[in-house]
Amino acid sequence: MAIDLVVLPTGLRVRFSGTDRLAAGSRGLDVPFERIIGTRVMTRGDAVASSPRFPCPGSWWPRRLRAGSWGIGERRQLWGVRRGADVLVVYLSGRPFHRIVVDVGAPQHVHRGIEAALLHSKKISARESVRGLLAPRADDGLGSTSGPR
Repeated sequence: MAIDLVVLPTGLRVRFSGTDRLAAGSRGLDVPFERIIGTRVMTRGDAVASSPRFPCPGSWWPRRLRAGSWGIGERRQLWGVRRGADVLVVYLSGRPFHRIVVDVGAPQHVHRGIEAALLHSKKISARESVRGLLAPRADDGLGSTSGPR
């Protein structure tokens, strides 16, 4: 398998190499812990059923390979799956991907490792509220939340 998933002190690194890199049309992705919502182990069939149907760009060979970007917009996903029965799904916030689906050895073990690292990252780093990041808006009582024009 030419798909590497590594837990770093700051997040996850997913790397494609060899034929998987060619099939995925991507080298991979680095994801900081701030973007990771959680992980889950799913059967391959359930993961495929809950994903977009069109590769953009990606490769597909029934029951053998599903690699690359699937879907557009908010539902876009990065896939790197070969013949594994169970896959690891990493849910993300923001763009360019909503989730990452990869075929790894011992997915339950990797899932527990990522969840432990994610919990540890939340304990050691201060998180900002999303409300604090949004610019304050005035409400003029007419339903408009924008300022004077």
